[in-house]
Amino acid sequence: MQLTTKARYGLRALCHVAHRGYASAHVIAEQQAIPSRYLEEIIGELRKAGFVVGKRGPRGGYKLARPAADIAVAEVLQALSTPANGGPSTGDPQDEITRMVERSVDARFEAAVGQLSLEQLLGEARETHRRRTDFVV
Repeated sequence: MQLTTKARYGLRALCHVAHRGYASAHVIAEQQAIPSRYLEEIIGELRKAGFVVGKRGPRGGYKLARPAADIAVAEVLQALSTPANGGPSTGDPQDEITRMVERSVDARFEAAVGQLSLEQLLGEARETHRRRTDFVV
């Protein structure tokens, strides 16, 4: 599993939608500093994977397709790390040692992410933010 820019932006977009409840692509792109055209591509992949649903029109936007507690971060990363053509996202290493290292890193990353849900991730961020603002005088 690879943490690509697309995966990072996708997680940011999903966290934004989970936090706000509903948001337009324009607002997400602006507030999360994600290039609009790239966000549209990412949102399309998130829709196909069943993470968000959209509403068209002047008051359109996106909301989570299911509760944030039911969206595993690992699922999102997997969906956004798979290239559109189904091939590998990077060239395959030519030697066995490098392949073994990559598999080991992938396994450790997946274990670290585990069953972390979008809700847990957002909850941790909110708690960190709350603690930081408590110290502001």
